[in-house]
Amino acid sequence: MWKVISILLLMVLVSCGQTQGTDSSDQSNNDRVNGQGEAAREVNDSAEPQDNDYIETESSPVITDPEYGVVPETIQIDSIGVDSAVEEVGMMENGEMAVPDNFRITGWYDRGIKPGERGSAVIAGHVDDKTGPGVFFDLEDMQEGDEVEILNDEGDKLVFEVVDKQVFPMDDAPVKDIFGYTSRRMLNLVTCTGAFDRSKGGHVDRLVVYTELKE
Repeated sequence: MWKVISILLLMVLVSCGQTQGTDSSDQSNNDRVNGQGEAAREVNDSAEPQDNDYIETESSPVITDPEYGVVPETIQIDSIGVDSAVEEVGMMENGEMAVPDNFRITGWYDRGIKPGERGSAVIAGHVDDKTGPGVFFDLEDMQEGDEVEILNDEGDKLVFEVVDKQVFPMDDAPVKDIFGYTSRRMLNLVTCTGAFDRSKGGHVDRLVVYTELKE
């Protein structure tokens, strides 16, 4: 839940709710659960099998959800020539997602989820600076089916595939769609695009490339 709350605090995308008191309800729930547990133990204790009892047990299939999440160290996108370090970034005081000072590397929003987990992981990068192209300068050229590789510090690799690409006005981007929870294992890549507004010192639009884990 804390992830969702922090996500909803992002008033604006990359720089280029109320909570209820739960003490009383939690105590009530804990009492109820503990009481049920004691009752269950009493039933089990009174149902010890006799010597001549025949007990048949059936095993049920256990459904497990593989843990794919990794802390990203490197992002590689062959289709646009990206091979970049990934820096952990958080949120700035003005509510924007922070980005690395270095325009040649990317930033992973570490208050969200890890790439590979269920939900929307986010990696952002600059499109350019005064000296030339940034790490995501060619992000707009990505097409559906292009692959994005994420590696951690041990060399474990996850491969994501582009499933969509959208451009939004800076002040009207769907923050919940980009940062929020989904049952899919998404990695969303974000950069600036559109005309440069000198009064704001940045581009007026945001480009989001949505990618999903290949399993």
